[in-house]
Amino acid sequence: MKQIILTAPGKLEYREIGNKMNVTDTTVKVEVKACGICGSDMALYNGTRDLTNEHYFGHEFSGVIVDPGKGDNGMKAGMRVASELVKGCGKCWYCRNGLANYCKSLNDVLLPGGFTEQTLVTNTEEYSFLSPIPDELDDITATIMEPANCAYHVAMKANICPGDTVLVFGLGAIGLVAALILKSMGAGTIIGADRSPLRIEEIRKTGLLPIVNTTDPNWKDQVREMTAKQGIDAVIEATGAPAVLKDALDMARYGGRIVVPSVYHGSIDGFEPLPIMRKELTIVGSKGPAPQMKSDGTSAVVDKVLELKDSLSKIIKVYDYKDYEQAFADARSGAAIKAVVKF
Repeated sequence: MKQIILTAPGKLEYREIGNKMNVTDTTVKVEVKACGICGSDMALYNGTRDLTNEHYFGHEFSGVIVDPGKGDNGMKAGMRVASELVKGCGKCWYCRNGLANYCKSLNDVLLPGGFTEQTLVTNTEEYSFLSPIPDELDDITATIMEPANCAYHVAMKANICPGDTVLVFGLGAIGLVAALILKSMGAGTIIGADRSPLRIEEIRKTGLLPIVNTTDPNWKDQVREMTAKQGIDAVIEATGAPAVLKDALDMARYGGRIVVPSVYHGSIDGFEPLPIMRKELTIVGSKGPAPQMKSDGTSAVVDKVLELKDSLSKIIKVYDYKDYEQAFADARSGAAIKAVVKF
């Protein structure tokens, strides 16, 4: 069995390992078809997140059930699935307080994760990190299911009204997919903001949304020219750079809303919180993935990914598993908006 292993920050190895994973009463076995590189994978790769206690590597995958275990949640051998938090246990403190996205750590859910030919995934009657995918959704685009789930959570937290202006800082997968989802929900002008020349170039090729380069001295004036002069209705801060939160406070209108899905790894020098009160801003965190269910118990994210399939396909760059080092390098540089490794 092929596996891509992160042995130390910046050091990846490709290995052939024995297939000794046995399904338990609480797991199913998935044959992985493809796995996307997440920002949290890059944090491990870059050394800003500690690798010591990580049990898994890669969690944005699609595949086929090869052993359904007990068959909970309707799982059957041969079923096509993608990773996505569909159901929390409903019993823990987090679930009982409306925070099912904290129900389990992925350390307890995946072994060894999506950067391998096969992985075990926790799946019980009470908890599921897998969503069945329809025939209309190909394996590559299906890897977007998990980040789309996170982005859907962001979009819901933005609480927009039809026609609202939105500014998205950080055009990785979460920020960009959140922008697409917000547009589908009725947002008006949506502007992307980033500082990576490669990423900006790649996104401009897609034509998905207008972008400003925040290294331009007058980028704020550019945004104001495209939107209401009073400021932005909803700001998404998805860069992971703490200092950008100051720009978010500045660009939001009076009474505006700021959603923060960023995983910060530092503090903000010279942070001035006064605008929070002066402008009566609402600042809300967004930690995904989180269950996004329809009334029939199926995932709302599947429908949204299908709706946006053509746009999502424009942001994916596919790499053969043998080219894993290039995939991570391009994800780091911004040459790939969403790098996906195919097994």
